[in-house]
Amino acid sequence: MRNRFMWALVLVWLFGTFASTGLATVNESSNDISSAGISTSKVDAFKAALTKDGFTVTEWTYGKVDVARLVCLGALETGYANNAGGNYLAITNNVQGTMVASEFQLAPNDAIVIIGHTPPPVAYFSYRSYLFKRQYEGESVPRTLFASLGDTVNNLTIKTEGTANANPNPYNQNVFIVSTADRGVDAQVRSLAMGAGFSPDIMNTDVIPSSVVKLGKGSDFDSFVFLNRITLPAYGHVQEFNNYMQNPGMTVLYLNQPSMATPLDPYPTPMLRVRGTGMTEADLMPSLEELRKAIIDKYPGYEPTEFTTQIWLNEWLDGIQRKENILAEIRDTSYLRTTDDFQLAADNPDEFLIIYGVNHQATGKATYSSFSIYQKDKDLGISAVNSPVFAGSAIDYIPNNDNAPYLYAWKAARNCGNDPQCLKIELPEYLQPCTKVDLNKPLFVGFRAYLEPATAVGPNPAELLYDQVILFKKPSIRIDKALLPMRR
Repeated sequence: MRNRFMWALVLVWLFGTFASTGLATVNESSNDISSAGISTSKVDAFKAALTKDGFTVTEWTYGKVDVARLVCLGALETGYANNAGGNYLAITNNVQGTMVASEFQLAPNDAIVIIGHTPPPVAYFSYRSYLFKRQYEGESVPRTLFASLGDTVNNLTIKTEGTANANPNPYNQNVFIVSTADRGVDAQVRSLAMGAGFSPDIMNTDVIPSSVVKLGKGSDFDSFVFLNRITLPAYGHVQEFNNYMQNPGMTVLYLNQPSMATPLDPYPTPMLRVRGTGMTEADLMPSLEELRKAIIDKYPGYEPTEFTTQIWLNEWLDGIQRKENILAEIRDTSYLRTTDDFQLAADNPDEFLIIYGVNHQATGKATYSSFSIYQKDKDLGISAVNSPVFAGSAIDYIPNNDNAPYLYAWKAARNCGNDPQCLKIELPEYLQPCTKVDLNKPLFVGFRAYLEPATAVGPNPAELLYDQVILFKKPSIRIDKALLPMRR
């Protein structure tokens, strides 16, 4: 366990000061953002080769999507369980001055090509297409499923010129991603790209499994979105990260072949990366119980209410089979949440949460982990704390426990006073006032643990000790009228 903790300290040092999804139909529009690191002439040569080979090439836009802002503007009814501590880029449209993730359809031999460069050093990034809506027989409107379609291209698996050596570096690297359902189309696009001067070392495929989706154009066929998650800039790279989010420098090409002269060669559904290593966090249970007791003992005179934590979101195939909105889940993380909702008074410092548990980053089960406070009605992430921030916080409660560095304990309230280890539950200042989101309504806590380094996918929840939440409130003062003096 100590070796794991030393590795965790390295991660915390690297990411120690770590400083979302609207949907609209795609418009045919030019992307005025050039691909940094890849010359315009190379992109133009590639487009010309595609056109000569029978593709119709349309440029789409790509940019930052601020989920909370879209909900506050009324452009979205739900936050789709957004990660309040994360950031989102997407294939987008600009709707009334706001970047909104685009909803699009694909024919069986269509492809989308994304050309640009990866973000600066961050804890996590990924690219993935999603099944967004499906029309079911006998239903008047399509259902939102928002299901990922398998594993992502992420910072531990991506192919770039920087990852093709013994010391892989996926950051600030040229990248070329083909999103398609057809193996033949993928090979055709890659061949044309190499002819235009692109290196095969930077080429990745986001496979859309044709056996799972309904490809085609029109109301009977599925619609899709494409998301790029990016979280936690490394120390010294915050400004570079902010610049990248404002101008990611990606060129997006939608490729359509009017003719089906070439026989289709659909990709089979790729094998999934296997979650889990067999190593659990179970040996930390006694220390976690000691932490629980220390937390309760620290607040005498308060009534503690302990919530149960359970698995929140299952995986994509589960949602598709149950015909349920699975809220843009991704295989790169685990999802837990409190089973009970709660409410906190806005100005009462005597109503607060203590959120505690295992720091999954410190145990080596995750690249980073986090908790977010959600407004239930909107499934909107309001505010969050990530593992580099809460690392070591349990030592204040159990200073003599050798396992304290693997645990955390953090306060959350709507009125934090001057407590530096307290998350204030409020929307960012630039979104206030937000009449669409009422924080007086029920809230809940969600937990994520991203990318187990050994597997390059999210950890198996069965190997984790679940994060926990205790609600503290001062008991109401009740006056027994029988004991009051009688008026004469």
